[in-house]
Amino acid sequence: MTEQEKATLSRRGFLKAAALAGTAAALSGCAPTQSEGDSPALSETGEEFTEDDVKYVKTLCRGCITECGVIATVKNGRVVRLEKNPEEPRSGVGLCPKGLSGLQALYHPNRGKYPMKRVGERGSNQWERISWTEAIDTIATKLEEMREQYGPDALIYTTGGGGHPQFYTPMRFENAFGGGTSFEPGAAQCYVPRISTFWLMDGMNADTSIADGNCHELYFEDSPVKSYVMWGTCPAWHGPSLQGKQVAKLRERGVKTVVVDPRFTPDAARADVWLPVRAGTDPALLMSWLRYIIDSKLYDEEFVTQWTNAPLLVNPETKMLIRQSDLEEGGDEKTFMVWDTNTNSVKPLGLAFDESLAPALLGTYEVNGMQCSTGLQVLWEAVEGFTLEKAAEICWLDADKIEEAIKIYADGPGGLSIGVATDQHPSSSVCAMAACQLNVIMGYVGKPGCLLQSFGMTPNGEALPFYGLRTEESVRKAFGTSTEYKGLGLNMHAHIPSTLAAIETGEPYQPHIWMEGSGNKLALLANPERWRDAARKMDLVVHLYMYPTAFTAECADIFLPTFEWLESYMLQGSLNYTFVRQPATHLFETIDGKYIPSMIIKKCAELGNPTAQIAIEGTDECLGGDRYWKDFDDYLAWMGECVGLDKAGFDEILEKGYREFMPEEEYRRYEVFKQINPETGLPNGVDTSTGKLELYAESLITLGRTGAPWSLPVILEPASEDYPPVPYYIEPDESPLTDTEYPFVMSNGRLPMYHHATLRNIPYLREAYPVPEVWINADSAADLGIADGDWVHVSSRRATITSRAMLTQAINPREVYMERFWNPEFLENGEDISQSWKAMNVNMLSNGDSRYDRVYGSYTLRGYTVKIEKTDAPPKGVWYEPEDFEPWMPQPSDETEMVFA
Repeated sequence: MTEQEKATLSRRGFLKAAALAGTAAALSGCAPTQSEGDSPALSETGEEFTEDDVKYVKTLCRGCITECGVIATVKNGRVVRLEKNPEEPRSGVGLCPKGLSGLQALYHPNRGKYPMKRVGERGSNQWERISWTEAIDTIATKLEEMREQYGPDALIYTTGGGGHPQFYTPMRFENAFGGGTSFEPGAAQCYVPRISTFWLMDGMNADTSIADGNCHELYFEDSPVKSYVMWGTCPAWHGPSLQGKQVAKLRERGVKTVVVDPRFTPDAARADVWLPVRAGTDPALLMSWLRYIIDSKLYDEEFVTQWTNAPLLVNPETKMLIRQSDLEEGGDEKTFMVWDTNTNSVKPLGLAFDESLAPALLGTYEVNGMQCSTGLQVLWEAVEGFTLEKAAEICWLDADKIEEAIKIYADGPGGLSIGVATDQHPSSSVCAMAACQLNVIMGYVGKPGCLLQSFGMTPNGEALPFYGLRTEESVRKAFGTSTEYKGLGLNMHAHIPSTLAAIETGEPYQPHIWMEGSGNKLALLANPERWRDAARKMDLVVHLYMYPTAFTAECADIFLPTFEWLESYMLQGSLNYTFVRQPATHLFETIDGKYIPSMIIKKCAELGNPTAQIAIEGTDECLGGDRYWKDFDDYLAWMGECVGLDKAGFDEILEKGYREFMPEEEYRRYEVFKQINPETGLPNGVDTSTGKLELYAESLITLGRTGAPWSLPVILEPASEDYPPVPYYIEPDESPLTDTEYPFVMSNGRLPMYHHATLRNIPYLREAYPVPEVWINADSAADLGIADGDWVHVSSRRATITSRAMLTQAINPREVYMERFWNPEFLENGEDISQSWKAMNVNMLSNGDSRYDRVYGSYTLRGYTVKIEKTDAPPKGVWYEPEDFEPWMPQPSDETEMVFA
């Protein structure tokens, strides 16, 4: 047997394992690991070794953001096998296809091996190898020349969710450099809208995003959870070996589930109710749930009265809650006013509930000559018109099924998880707000069996930014090019379309250097052709990634090769444990993508950048004495410090793979907001203006007017209009109700074999899903003369792409579905490299130019209209037969020493 055969996972073994982990785990919850019953000293090919030949490295997968525990078998420096680490506390089944692909990713022949410099025209894809010293010196010199000529804010540094990025790396770098703006495609379109809104409204830094490993209550076998709603999220596909497995176990325990998704996913197939909502109309459906619950008095009245701002009175002129200081001279600004039904008068109510009061939850009352409504009354008036029948008409649903779903949800304890789907249209903040309100109004907060919790925090080794080095002007610019979309301040992200316009027009300022730390922006952004052209206007474009992509070929001047996850370090919190990703091997001249920026900052400091000098020294100006790393050992020492460990303690966690960060009784804390603070004698409350959870989102009004809390200590100019504190519905800009030329509504969503734009170069995954399919209802396809497997053109008002038709009854006859895609084969087979991101990329069709969400600036990736027509053949050069992918089969390489500048 050859060395390549020894290190290569067999096709049969891969597909068998993928089926076990990806399907059985999602649907039954009983999937074994792919190696159950085997000796731990067998490779995937069945070859036996002696224990002296191998070592076992406990690490963490980064095929997606789930970060499952992995045991890597390493023989003579080469990784020959991956299996699930059964000690990972949230799971114990086999790895999913994304995790199993780690070997093929690590030993892919097209790995980024060395720093490279462009030698031809941008877009010619011609490169030469350079040293790390030359690469770092070139980048730092260009940055310092830019800083001197244009100022530090002419820098853009971007990242994304694919691979194993550090989301704060760009902001950390920019703060050490002295300025700049950053974004990642998912910020406004994924994660930030729902997370930021929940955190603002619940005041607990709690959310219900199961896709991001949250909803910890679902992982406890003794949890009394009874109902669970998955709204725009599919655990069976986005995280089959962890979240998917857990949802399957919940169903086995009798937990009732509801799935809201245009697609009939595996979770929908096993749900008690499936609601195939029309993409882009989620706010109408959410508002109908709120209306029904309020009208039917299904909510937790005691909780809502005592622990939310629902009974507090709203000033109709300022839209803010009425403080005691507004009505009484010398009144307390942290005490709020309610209408007491016992005395029919306005009364003060502080954080501690006054049992002598009977606050009205609904109604409008005269206060100082004003007609003031309660917070719940304002919410009711916003949703009152959204009956089940109206929502059914708007969303293409059955009213009886909506009612059935609501009743399941109301029979708690439980919760509603909202996913990426609702982040990807211009009502992202509305959906997040309504989802939070639904969890809060039911009292699904802090109690056993509920999703919103304030459990103890375990550190994850994220390199947080230190803002103390930036000027106030630079902080303002970091929020983007306008006063809008202040919700992006959670991660200091700029608005993506506004950044594109700034590059194109030079207004309000001209970016000159772009550093990109994720995979393929041309596959993930709307308006990809404009982005390609904009990148070519930049003075310097640097791409840091595991392998070259279309972005590298079309846009970059310098390519810096980063670790694959089997080469990298990272700490990850999981329940009350801290786990560690650690390298199983190291290849070529790759370096950690989080550490490379510190090399650049160190060189900038040497070139005289005063901010970089402070960052490297780690003075108190760097937020708590944090620092950039002088060398890689310093980086590893810092990682241990993140979990309070010295070098010996960090070495111990590397050996064991994990440690208990805190006892479970300290971690698993319930109803913390009710507990009495001994220093004040009052309940702890939550971190909102009232100390209570919000059903009336006053925090969003404050955010829009000032940028607080995300911009503090800087106060920003007000947005052009207040952010609404209650939900509303606007029909999508491109609506099938009025568009006959483009009759289908496009939806997107994840598949089990890919994560964002990654892994399209993995041969076995491409064999399983070689080209993007467009799901189309079989009846609709028959009307168009389209058969299953036919090649089709999918067109929007912006572009036309090619796909293969998958006929199904698992989608509404008026909707279609595609997953984002790009084709790496075009970078090497002599064809037009732009076809890699044009030919089959659904984001060529998406709408980045119409209405944006008021709070987050989200644009339309789902819910726009398209048409479908049969065509004769796939684009020339697309690989789709199994033998096509042979050039990407792994080529094992010897372990190498690290090389630095």
